[in-house]
Amino acid sequence: MAIENSGAISLGTAAGTNRSISGEFGGSTSHSLSEYYRDGSYSDSISIPAGETDIPASGPIKFSDFYGTAAFEATGNEAIGSWPTRGGLSTHPSPWGTKNYTDSNTAQVTATIDFLVDETNNRIEIRFFTSDSSAASSYTTVYLTYVDLDISQSAVWECKADWNYTTSTGTGSDAATITEPASNLDNVYRTLSTSGRVSYTWQVTANSNNETGTIGGFGQGVTFYLRNTDGGGTVREANSGSKTIFLKATRGLVAGPGGPE
Repeated sequence: MAIENSGAISLGTAAGTNRSISGEFGGSTSHSLSEYYRDGSYSDSISIPAGETDIPASGPIKFSDFYGTAAFEATGNEAIGSWPTRGGLSTHPSPWGTKNYTDSNTAQVTATIDFLVDETNNRIEIRFFTSDSSAASSYTTVYLTYVDLDISQSAVWECKADWNYTTSTGTGSDAATITEPASNLDNVYRTLSTSGRVSYTWQVTANSNNETGTIGGFGQGVTFYLRNTDGGGTVREANSGSKTIFLKATRGLVAGPGGPE
């Protein structure tokens, strides 16, 4: 139950159980306000949800900062679903991205995946596509569902990509261009939100002479992870399993049905 929005409150229960900071957020005697900084208490028994932004993380702290605040309340039903599957068998996407494209002008192949918290429907939206420069791209959307792990309950959602592949660009002025997520994002968690999408993109562009560029190949892949840490500190995780990535773009002649003469 949240602390009252006005009137007297106390560290203990002198002002009443619904006006007690320690009664709401825990801790052991003797209490001091400095124990109750958001995300910075020195006691593991105190959990100030990150969403309680009225409570400071540092600097001056006062009783009135706690008006209307509440600890994370677990219901006993918290759960994160399995990574979504296609036909109940292989996790999406499978393979992660495979495209081999040749064009006489500019050849470009792209693979993208992004993540968004859909708190209204208790799920993580996962979108992905693999495309080439001959046609517009179109996302496929799947969902990972969860129970009682809303951001409004101060749950933190994160995702990461762990990749293992090689790249080839050619050499000199004919080298293809490889675009991939920043190296410091490899196997590093990124925080999700309900507004901005967290995205990962791989792209190969070949636009001069007879160059060829590649990312990945057989047995070289990417694994995605989704992780939730609730207001009580419990961590739950699901992953896609390693899926192949192979993107190849070649600028050159495209042979007709009978082949070149």
